[in-house]
Amino acid sequence: MKYKQIIFDVDDTLIDFAATEDYALHSLFNKNRWQLTPELQRQYHAYNQGLWRQLEQGEITYEELSEKTFHDFIKENFDLEIDGLKAMEEYRSYFGEAHKLLPGVEDTLKFAKKQGYKLTVLSNGEKFMQRHRLELAGIKDYFDLIVTSEEAHYSKPDEHAFDYFFSRTEISPDQTVFFGDGLQSDILGAEKYGFDSVWYNHRHRKNTLNLHPLFEVENYPQFVKLMQNDFEKKY
Repeated sequence: MKYKQIIFDVDDTLIDFAATEDYALHSLFNKNRWQLTPELQRQYHAYNQGLWRQLEQGEITYEELSEKTFHDFIKENFDLEIDGLKAMEEYRSYFGEAHKLLPGVEDTLKFAKKQGYKLTVLSNGEKFMQRHRLELAGIKDYFDLIVTSEEAHYSKPDEHAFDYFFSRTEISPDQTVFFGDGLQSDILGAEKYGFDSVWYNHRHRKNTLNLHPLFEVENYPQFVKLMQNDFEKKY
């Protein structure tokens, strides 16, 4: 085989992030009796994505993101002073219970295991939450290694996150391929670290960073076909 190890991202690669965010946000707003309109939800999504980009670029810390997210958003939209960390803790408790898999995930993991790949995870997230969600989704046992940014103390695409990951596995980067949806985190991280990636572009985004993943796929059956072709034939 061309590769021995596949690294998977979690959110919006294995587990449907949009469904997870929708559930957690509605639960939080309902509990606190804040009115959540479709427009406000769109604003939150864009705002939250912006904060995560700042985190990935090293402009803010994970702790700052946790404190700012709901404190600033609720202040801006409802003119209320709230405890940002408490609201985030509540949100994450809801987030941690959502585990809807994207179409084709489990069949693909079964196929990859039968092919002999070592399956691993590298996620920008919390150790307990990500493991718990993978367990609830029924796929945790497919993975030989699960690493989060909380454990690594760095977030993708920072090379230190990959240093930590590869210190935990006996398989080298040149025998590894990363499969993820995030251009800024997954694909950029792999490219900077010097190993191959497959961009899971099921949201049909533009490659605005001019990155060069080995392949780009829109669904899991296309990824299975790549494995069947030993990643040699352009899909």
